[in-house]
Amino acid sequence: MGLFRRNARKTPAAEQASADVKPPTPATSPTPRPSADGRSVTFSDNAAMASWKRKVAEFGLTVAGVEFNGQATYLTLNGPDAERAKEFLREEAVDRKLYYLVVETPDGVWGLDIEGLYLENLRPWQLETESADCRVPAGSIAGSSDSVQMAMRGSHNNFLVWVGCGRCSHRWIDGVRYQTTTLTRCPECGARNLVDSSNITFYVVDEQRSTSPLSVDSTAAPDYSATEERRAQVSARLAELMDANQQHFAGLTEEQKSLASNWRQLDAIIVGAVTGYESPPDWLARIIEIRSIGHQLNREGGARLMTETIAQAERVSQSQLVGAVIPLFWEGIGDWQG
Repeated sequence: MGLFRRNARKTPAAEQASADVKPPTPATSPTPRPSADGRSVTFSDNAAMASWKRKVAEFGLTVAGVEFNGQATYLTLNGPDAERAKEFLREEAVDRKLYYLVVETPDGVWGLDIEGLYLENLRPWQLETESADCRVPAGSIAGSSDSVQMAMRGSHNNFLVWVGCGRCSHRWIDGVRYQTTTLTRCPECGARNLVDSSNITFYVVDEQRSTSPLSVDSTAAPDYSATEERRAQVSARLAELMDANQQHFAGLTEEQKSLASNWRQLDAIIVGAVTGYESPPDWLARIIEIRSIGHQLNREGGARLMTETIAQAERVSQSQLVGAVIPLFWEGIGDWQG
């Protein structure tokens, strides 16, 4: 799911893609992919680019541009109809992290990432639960299980379910809140359906979750949570590291980016189990320190202290992307979930 803030669009996507076209290679989908620097998109060949452009036009969409915030790439399109946008996105394929295909419509911003379809935010009218024409239970989950967990934890305001209209029985995908009611509008007859998601319960099974052994390591380290002054210092340091990483991440190679998001490899480097990193380069040293701070916060105060520190770092960060980007580096640490 897209957790990054999107910036103003400046770079035409499809128009510039021809300059980045790679030699012909077999492709299972014409969906464009981000270029090496993340600032534009590429296609497997000219035929794939032409095919995708035709598909975009057939769905009544237009390309708005490519947005790159230093780590994540957004290919944004505009369209007049949310249902057509969802249909388009469900036929596309995203096969890498930090890449988002987004369609802005008058009825919400819909997106696709490596985990599947998502609604960026509930529309304001969906909270007007007193104006419903009929009440229906939530159908089966239509998005990823991670999106349900995020809605349960309050880190995102919706997850996707199938909705069956109480008036005309039409079925469609829409975003709803977790374990409460959300207003939706039938795209077929216009009936306002109050969807009750209390029939959906998400259970977190810790035994199936892969957790870093460093999360329970008792190695002596600075007490980050000892005083408010110390916590402020740690938050400021985390913000400084994240801002520097945000500035330089785009210049990393694909191999370096892969290492940056491989928490098992990073933890192996931290404990000295991997040779050749005794004096890591600046980009890696920053990421190792970011992850080490996460481990220490987890040992001292668990997910609550980690979350509080992120919020404090966000307030002093220049990029204000700490909360959005930190999931990339703190994966597998204790019970914390970004």
